[in-house]
Amino acid sequence: MKNRGVTLLELLIVMVIIGILASAAVKTWDVTLERQRIEETIKELDEIGRAIVGDERLTYLGTRVDFGFVGDCGMLPKGLIDLTNRPDYIDSSLWKGPYVKPTFAENPRGFLTDAWGDSYKYYPESLIIRSYGGSGDVGYQKWLTKKLAGSFSDLFNNEVSGIVYDAFGNTPDSIKTINILITLFYPREGKLVVDSLHPRSGGNFIYSGIPIGKRKLVCVYRDTLQYDSIEKIVTVYPRIGAKNIELKFSRVNFQE
Repeated sequence: MKNRGVTLLELLIVMVIIGILASAAVKTWDVTLERQRIEETIKELDEIGRAIVGDERLTYLGTRVDFGFVGDCGMLPKGLIDLTNRPDYIDSSLWKGPYVKPTFAENPRGFLTDAWGDSYKYYPESLIIRSYGGSGDVGYQKWLTKKLAGSFSDLFNNEVSGIVYDAFGNTPDSIKTINILITLFYPREGKLVVDSLHPRSGGNFIYSGIPIGKRKLVCVYRDTLQYDSIEKIVTVYPRIGAKNIELKFSRVNFQE
């Protein structure tokens, strides 16, 4: 039996099949690579968002402990690089960065670009961070966008309120309130604000326009016969604020 050689037609058919398989493999690889880039960028956008406004998942004894750059500085960063390098407009006593995780900090500027190697677009006036998804500024269908909060009010216009009691559960009348001074410490536009007030008759007090974060509240009672003080750390949540705070003195009697 004679050995039959490969004809030109058979060779062409084999080459066509190989080409089809190679093309399919390339397309599959492209799709896989694109999916990986999307997932990596979404993850990074989430990390940057948490660096700015905090991570609601981090709690201690049921209380949120992380409020990011906004919680420490009382404002949004003017640029993303401010998350790793303290800017001049923030007091050194307030900035607790770097706010990005160590995986990003290995390359201090690595978090500024997406998986396609393009710079993230940060629009603080709109509360968003955006990746163009490798499509440029015209391919909006592929844009990946992270919204930092529902509104500026959620971040910066919250209420802190409560009531003051003496050691016996009594509230002060209008005369006793003059002897009570409540002071709230919080950041605003990169500076520390010290805001003091007297409670209303009945002991109620309220602060408005407070940014999210952990805030120190100090209450002092002083007259010619009595002195006492209370210090409390309150957690100001977005939209919820910190309400129904009870400040109870341990030695003061409002009836005296």
